[in-house]
Amino acid sequence: MSGIAGIVSLGGRGSVRRDIETMIQGIRHRGPDAHGSWVNSKETVGLGHSLLETTPQAELEDQPWRGRNKRVYLVADARLDNRDKLTQILDCKNRRISSVTDPEIITLSYLKWGRDCVNYLIGDFSFSVWDESNHSFFCARDPMGVKPFYYAKTSSSFAFASESRPILSLPFVTDSINEKHVITFLSGGYGSRAETSFKEIQKLKPGHTLHVTHELSMTSRRYWNPADHIERADRWNDHEYEQGFKDVLNEAVQAHLRSNTGVGIRLSGGMDSSSIASLANASSPGSSSSIYTFSGIFPSLPEEKKHRVDEQKYIDAVLKGAQFKSFFIDASKLSPFLGLDEMVEMRGEPFNLHAHYLLYKTLGIAQQHNVRNLLDGSEGDAVVGYGHDFFIELARAGEWERFTELAVRYSENCRQAGRHYPPEKAFWDHGLEPLLEYLRSGQPGKYYGNVCRVTDLFDIPLSKVLKRSMYWVWPSQWRKRIDRFRGKSALDVISSQKLRRLGVDGEENRTSTAPTHVRHARTLQKSAVLTSAMEAVDPIFAAHHAEARHPFFDRRVIEYCLSLPAEQRMKGGWSRSILRRALRDVLPDKVQNRLGKAMLGINIKHNLLHHEQNRLSELARDEILQPFVDRDVVEGLLNRFQESPSKPYSYAVGPLLRVAVLAIWLRKRRNGKLEGPLETTHAPKEKEEQNQ
Repeated sequence: MSGIAGIVSLGGRGSVRRDIETMIQGIRHRGPDAHGSWVNSKETVGLGHSLLETTPQAELEDQPWRGRNKRVYLVADARLDNRDKLTQILDCKNRRISSVTDPEIITLSYLKWGRDCVNYLIGDFSFSVWDESNHSFFCARDPMGVKPFYYAKTSSSFAFASESRPILSLPFVTDSINEKHVITFLSGGYGSRAETSFKEIQKLKPGHTLHVTHELSMTSRRYWNPADHIERADRWNDHEYEQGFKDVLNEAVQAHLRSNTGVGIRLSGGMDSSSIASLANASSPGSSSSIYTFSGIFPSLPEEKKHRVDEQKYIDAVLKGAQFKSFFIDASKLSPFLGLDEMVEMRGEPFNLHAHYLLYKTLGIAQQHNVRNLLDGSEGDAVVGYGHDFFIELARAGEWERFTELAVRYSENCRQAGRHYPPEKAFWDHGLEPLLEYLRSGQPGKYYGNVCRVTDLFDIPLSKVLKRSMYWVWPSQWRKRIDRFRGKSALDVISSQKLRRLGVDGEENRTSTAPTHVRHARTLQKSAVLTSAMEAVDPIFAAHHAEARHPFFDRRVIEYCLSLPAEQRMKGGWSRSILRRALRDVLPDKVQNRLGKAMLGINIKHNLLHHEQNRLSELARDEILQPFVDRDVVEGLLNRFQESPSKPYSYAVGPLLRVAVLAIWLRKRRNGKLEGPLETTHAPKEKEEQNQ
């Protein structure tokens, strides 16, 4: 984990040295262990770095890194996971491999392969190389955007950094609000991955590079296109698929455990975090005592809510026999607004608030115990997939008998796991959309023929299918009106006129007709949801002097999962089947046979009502929101929320949380708290219950 910054200015400003020092002050909280800067002799280019030592090799880093021939200068926030392979290829023969730092490997890769170097790097990285030979910056961001990269460009300057904070401290950048991006956030969307909430600050998209010349011309290109070269492994047998998955995931977990301090795992009890913890323990059972686990539990929730939220029985199953140092956090007593003011200031932009209160508490405890690296499995769902795409494949192929058989098996597995999921629900969830493609493409005959087969196999009334089909082929704005009339949707906090004026309204989410692996690849490449999630937590980790690590986002794991036939994810009617089967010898049976996920939104709503009802109302009614929200609608949302205390969910919670976060952000902006140095977070004094 590091903070990086850089600037290039056309002749005449003469303030690069001062500007780079100002930017370093804005990233110091990201790295307390060392700080460095470099400015060229003409004082037109500057680089800055702030280091947090998270690996043994990081202790040897000296950034900005200067190439041996002083042709290139580099700053990087990077952790490479294929170091051994790269050091064999590159000119490191006369060095002890353990003494070669990751920034040096990136520099040598650039010198050998030029801008194609990113194709050889596996890990999480955000870096910039200043090349004296052509007077240009070459910048890159890892495929999934785990490491951030922000930049701003004017007619005479280009500046970049790990966060928006140091860029906003520059005299030529203002904090003017990007209204469309903020409105998109309020409406529940995510907007362009290249935009921020500030008009003058952009982001380098994940899996992209950026080339900036000294004349400030810019070229960005996508370098990671897995769908173009993934080879489908359709000829393997089940055992080979399973062993291949286990091998690649285990390789990723071991690479992510590289650390110079204690390592933590955010163990929720879900299949992904449990898989990471189980593999870590199985591969090094004797050394697992240096691994910490942090888990949220919910003992104080009412029983009717607790059983849908608490996952302690799965956590306990993973911990049984392991030698982890385990911490349990009673999340049922925590306010969903815990640390919110601080997190908004850390993030620098509005973000979708979920279980960040639990993350904030976890990071405080981890910091207290000098745990600088925390492994997380929250993104595993998106990478491995549930297998629902196999239903879609069968529907498109017209194989409705196989579809029905699979739906029955899946329904039975759900029943045994305590979930109610009738077979016909598989059709509504995954079979109807492929049929609607026939209507949209002007093939009503094919649509009707398939519908008749479906109604016979599932014993569904034909009129019901036709009625729902009509609903889904209507434009989205019509559906919103129908839902609002039925009382089945959240109210928009933004007027429809404003949404249309800004071009936010009317986005359609339709299933692509591309092959399964291509659709899966495009989702991972372009998902604003995944990118937003990474960008929301990175600065919170950084302010706590910790690094978030995501083994499921390892490029090798992603590309292997993309190569799998869809059937491997839904074998025998088990969702995520490949993970269950591949890890059957390390994953506890209780976890392996579970279905469904914890519904953390239940705890959020419960504790909002019990801890933060007054503050939520105060934030939602703040006059500072007047340019962005419809006050009458906000009052309606507050009433709806307060009038449903017994219901586990409320459509009003999501919109109200976004309004609350925006109000805090606008206050921070007004008070100048989003730029310049950030006061670092200190570990809490209280001790949490530990289970050795």
